[in-house]
Amino acid sequence: MASPFEQRVADAVAHHEAGRLDQAEAAYRDALELSPGHPAIVHNVGVIAAANGRHGEAIAQFDAAIAAEPRYASAHYNRASALQALGRSRDALQSYTRVCAIDPGHYDAHRALGFLWLAEGDRSRGLDHFARTYELRRGEDRSGIASKSLTWAAQDKLIHDAEQFRYVAERRRDRLRFETLARNYQAVAEGVPDKAVPLSDEQLDALGDDYNTAIHISSAPEIVGRAVNARPDRDALLARFRERETGAVAFDDLLTPEGLAALRRYLLESTIWHDFSHIGGFVASYLEDGLACPLLLQIIDEIRGALPALLGPHPLTQAWAFKGLKAAAAVAAHADDAAVSINFWVTPDRANRNPEGGGLEVCRVPPPAAWQVRGYDADMAEIAAFLDQHAGESLIVPYRENRAVLFESRLFHRSGATDFAPGYENHRINLTLLFGRHADCWFNSAIR
Repeated sequence: MASPFEQRVADAVAHHEAGRLDQAEAAYRDALELSPGHPAIVHNVGVIAAANGRHGEAIAQFDAAIAAEPRYASAHYNRASALQALGRSRDALQSYTRVCAIDPGHYDAHRALGFLWLAEGDRSRGLDHFARTYELRRGEDRSGIASKSLTWAAQDKLIHDAEQFRYVAERRRDRLRFETLARNYQAVAEGVPDKAVPLSDEQLDALGDDYNTAIHISSAPEIVGRAVNARPDRDALLARFRERETGAVAFDDLLTPEGLAALRRYLLESTIWHDFSHIGGFVASYLEDGLACPLLLQIIDEIRGALPALLGPHPLTQAWAFKGLKAAAAVAAHADDAAVSINFWVTPDRANRNPEGGGLEVCRVPPPAAWQVRGYDADMAEIAAFLDQHAGESLIVPYRENRAVLFESRLFHRSGATDFAPGYENHRINLTLLFGRHADCWFNSAIR
């Protein structure tokens, strides 16, 4: 039979898991009356305080838990998150670093440190932590966080990988290895449907132990000089961004010719396209899952530096690349969870068979304040209807190589009608950079 303390803890956990935070906090505090200073219960009170926005109070609770148990990794991590929420980035850096010292395999702490060091302008340290998240996802020291993607596949994904191996084989001395991989992946693809499914032991054996890992990573060092073009038209761009109630503007020649060629080479040759289940017909890569490289971090840093009035207050919060695997692959209507988004394309124009389409449509009409974004799949139909309703008030940007679209992340947007030629090098590749968080954007004050 459970003791009174155990029963109160069980009640608190049940409330907590069900999202009844007020009841959970009350039950945790009742438990503390029976066991004062219990580090796990004190920690959980801090978690609830942070969830309710009481970050200063949460830090005090985490400090008390750490005082009782100095190597309490979760308390250190949640303390760092609370410090970051309060804007105390340098203190958060120290706390996240302490987490990694206690638990070198703490994925979330390494990920947070990657973004924080990038925000501080220390690309080298940021890259070190993104390399660690990649190792924890797909390296020899993998933690299981990406285990499903290492044992599942879809036909599109396997065919893409086979095409990539053939592409790499033409550029490597160990050509035979990649040609063999291409044949094996192509053979397995014939028995896999065009949706994500678990692979059989026989199929996994045929693919090999390194399926969906960093089989080949192309070198992408920083460029001497600039990777992003200087913007003598910066003031005009910002004026166009701000000329309406909501900001959205497109511009060409984002990257220097050297930067564009090097980034495209990295994206074509590197086996970093691990995500195949987020959106049908696409493969994707994320900063913490293979996309991070010295060149891309240089590009991100230079973009932020080129637009200090707009991006200076907003550090990078995520970056990804999406590759369409079919001629008409398009990303459906959605909004981004950030303050400012930058979307740009790197596939050559010759691959686009619809020069007036294939780009991006951004609705300049903001969503209603009460609109609750539930998720990509859940909101697609409603958002599409909203875009159709306000079609005359949208910014329509045709696809162009090295063209960028800069817009408020809360604005609904979707791909234009796409028609790209077949062939591995012709896949439409777009990169998205997210800066800041929606609640922090300076332009919110004008619409409340």
